[in-house]
Amino acid sequence: MDTSIAYDVVLLPDTDRAVAYRKRAADSGCSLMGVTVAGFGAWVRDLWELYGDGRTFVSRLEREALLRAACERAADGDCVDLESDKRAQLDGASGRCELAEGCIAEGACALVGNGETEALGLDRVAAACVAAGVGLPAFDAAVRDAQQGVLAGAGALEGVTRAEVPVLRMIGGYLDRLAQLGLVEPGQALALLPELLPQRPLHVLLEDAAPLTPGQEAFFSACPWMGVEVRAASGSQGPVRAPEGVRVRFAFPSGQYAWPALLADIVRDALGAAAGRGAAPAAAAGPAAGDDGASSCEDASGSADGYRDGRLAWSQAAVVVVAAKNPAVLFGRVAPALVRQGHVAALRGRRRFADTAFGRAICSLRRFLDEGQACGVSHIEGYGDIAPTDVERWDRADLADWALSPFSGMTKKAAFKLDADMRADRTARRSDLRARLRGDNPMFAAMERLALQLDARAAAELEAAVRRMTNRSEAWRAEQIAALRALQRAADAAKLAGLGADTAFDQAKRLKVNVSRIVAPRGCDGAALGAPDVLVTDQNTAASLGSGSCKVLVAADLTSAAYPAADPEDASRVLLEHLGVERADSALARMRRAFFALEHAATDQLILERCLNDSSADPTYPCVVLEEFVDCYRDDPTATEDIDNPYSLPERLQDGMLLRGEDALCANDALSDAPAPEAARIEPPLTGAVSPEARSLVVLPRVLQGGQVLDEPCLSPSQIESYLECPYKWFAQRRLRLDDLDEGFGPLEMGDFAHNALHSFYKHMSEDLGEAKVTPQLLAQARELMADVLARHKALQPHLRQSENRLIPTSQVEHRELAELEHKLMDYLDFEAELLPTFAPKYLEYDVACGGAVDYAGHKLLGTADRIDVDGEGRCAIIDYKGSISGSYALGVREEGRLGKVQALIYAQVVRRTLGLEPVGALYVCYGRRKMISGAYDGRVIENAHLPNMRHKDCMCADRPFSDVLDETEEAVAAALERMLAGDIRPRPETPEACKWCPVSSCSERRG
Repeated sequence: MDTSIAYDVVLLPDTDRAVAYRKRAADSGCSLMGVTVAGFGAWVRDLWELYGDGRTFVSRLEREALLRAACERAADGDCVDLESDKRAQLDGASGRCELAEGCIAEGACALVGNGETEALGLDRVAAACVAAGVGLPAFDAAVRDAQQGVLAGAGALEGVTRAEVPVLRMIGGYLDRLAQLGLVEPGQALALLPELLPQRPLHVLLEDAAPLTPGQEAFFSACPWMGVEVRAASGSQGPVRAPEGVRVRFAFPSGQYAWPALLADIVRDALGAAAGRGAAPAAAAGPAAGDDGASSCEDASGSADGYRDGRLAWSQAAVVVVAAKNPAVLFGRVAPALVRQGHVAALRGRRRFADTAFGRAICSLRRFLDEGQACGVSHIEGYGDIAPTDVERWDRADLADWALSPFSGMTKKAAFKLDADMRADRTARRSDLRARLRGDNPMFAAMERLALQLDARAAAELEAAVRRMTNRSEAWRAEQIAALRALQRAADAAKLAGLGADTAFDQAKRLKVNVSRIVAPRGCDGAALGAPDVLVTDQNTAASLGSGSCKVLVAADLTSAAYPAADPEDASRVLLEHLGVERADSALARMRRAFFALEHAATDQLILERCLNDSSADPTYPCVVLEEFVDCYRDDPTATEDIDNPYSLPERLQDGMLLRGEDALCANDALSDAPAPEAARIEPPLTGAVSPEARSLVVLPRVLQGGQVLDEPCLSPSQIESYLECPYKWFAQRRLRLDDLDEGFGPLEMGDFAHNALHSFYKHMSEDLGEAKVTPQLLAQARELMADVLARHKALQPHLRQSENRLIPTSQVEHRELAELEHKLMDYLDFEAELLPTFAPKYLEYDVACGGAVDYAGHKLLGTADRIDVDGEGRCAIIDYKGSISGSYALGVREEGRLGKVQALIYAQVVRRTLGLEPVGALYVCYGRRKMISGAYDGRVIENAHLPNMRHKDCMCADRPFSDVLDETEEAVAAALERMLAGDIRPRPETPEACKWCPVSSCSERRG
């Protein structure tokens, strides 16, 4: 490699490969004195700084921000079709993309580096076109003609559609704005440099080169004094067999849960004892290209000891190199096990800004602070204008995520209390929470200013705060600082374009920060560390390490989903093709070159990994290059019989396969098959029964009115009914009280609102109208009264305590549900006018125990009956309001061997004893969408016509006294209570409906 004699400039595809080239030259004793070795982009930037016109290269962030500003101006009306005066729609390859919000994938690669494929808006369509086309004569001419008003199809716009002309005109405005700001596109610099460079002979070598872009070809063609030699990168035509002496093996974990454990096994086999470390071959592995701040994943071993920023440590590659799709995630899962075994592991890769601890915290806080989330209430057809309550609609999880982050300045206890307070109060105001946090939390104040105003001083305060977090590892702190600076770069670009924080955060979320970390066992001398034992990185970085740079190369995630081979066909690609700008490279060619480099990186083993199943348990498929590689070992690549197996491998490649399934989940999680040491032995808990020691706690003591404590078991009818429905459901709901932390807006709150409204209605019916019962003649007055009651109850809800199950709507959907409930209660009045005309409500929300407890079924009981209607002969009917009714409420279910619903029957028996009334009905009355009645009644006393919408044959008791039904129910309840107090909580759902709202989703007896 006598480069010093042959060439003046050696250009590599990227900085990684340039560093590797210099190291190989130094190792071989070849002098590079006077030779420039760099990536193509860096070389062009240096030339421009020396010979350019003084303008500065525009960054990708600045380009996108300026184009977004231009796009927003277009959305305000600047971007119209001159021929039709209509807003343009951009035609894509497979459909049309609206001008204001086109969604495409970035198909063009920047002149320096490759673009990333993801859904883009129109501003990024233009950015892709600018990066690939600016500086080319045809593209520049088309932009000029578009600015001058030339119509589509004429002049340089031949082949361009009318929809694409406004995009070119927008790009022209962007280029004019660049000139005003003293910025220049790399493509413009390439076009201008041939006129500015000194014309002296220069020998240029493009080493390991990808196909030249049109801009690069035009540049070298315009510089005839440069002698250019291109040495194309190997592998573009497809994979070949692995080098002689390299063993090829395949790894097939059943799913992602098994892959880290299988990788740990691979590393153990390759490294052996930690004492044997240090046999890594000398090879290039410099810092990541463009490394502007190290990053890290979460602390893998739970301690800051042994972790350090890894940017300076790698003069060699590792013994084992792992090329993964998402190296940071894989490293976080496998590194702790490797360190415990005494190995040094390193990570190089990138992490999305939003996946860093700082990125998650600031994005969560910004969503909380975003006033645009407040949701008003519009006109709802059928209900008129519904007055909004003074409640904002925002996601409390956003503030909780911030509070639980390291950037809240709060203890865990304080963060959890804040979360509980917010979730328990649907009326919590964002402004009040902000004032509360701002007053006693300097970290919140700084993050608030940064999130809303992109305040530079706040950023400096936060960086200083991160540096003070010495309880965190150095690498973790470096990652957060890198994320903070990434946001600052996005903010600077947005400010340059005159845009606000929305644009800055949108751009920052798409950024990735460089990751660099070394994890070593405790007691390791960090200064003495050389090459790590294991390097986890991405595929491109691993491919840049060079031939023979590691002992074992593990190429992971080789599925078609992780590495698709198709090039995006999108609006930017179509526009560039219309202007004659052809695609220089392809995704498949890039994948082939990377795979070829990976094949030749290993000296001992090449291990190719593919999970057999994805996260949905669906089978995966190998990526194209893996299939091509396998074909190299097949006699007939067109045949299918030899690869008709779960691994899609011929028999000769199945030797030495590495498999791991889900049969040992604990071993997969521990990343080891070695038996775990027994820390403690815990007896399995009893299921279906309460232990003898705890049976006294099955029912807790009650505090009665006046402060009296009742030690003996005391239950309510609803509790008894829940136990009869299913003992295990009762235990989970009533005894363990597995309640949601959030203040709800569901059946419980709806039911309480309806009960309270009906109670208030009948109370005012008696007081204001002098009538106890709704009759057909009083319906008009009753409706007026009900409307007034509902209005007052809605206004009262925000003033109730959370424990009173208040009904607070916070969204348009919830306002609609409340309006529907009001409509149901108004309609209920018509039904009520036909119900039990010979009875009248006398006891409303009646406390059957009068503040104490009464005897029932051999135990104490307390509770409140919704309503007791009484006739003139001392007979009564118990009314229990329900929002909906099922078949289980009818007395007839006892013919099936079930007891059914008993709450109203229990109240009837107690009322019979305490009030001296004769119960003749225990009725469940539904005020819901379908007005109906169920329960039990004495058919000898109550006429069927007085109980409308009722299945009388299922509910009527006519062959025996109604009191016999009450006594029979009490006997059955007494037996059930004995089982309850004996600790019997076996799951026995009476019906599938009992399981519908049960919180125990994993119950073995679950039905329905």
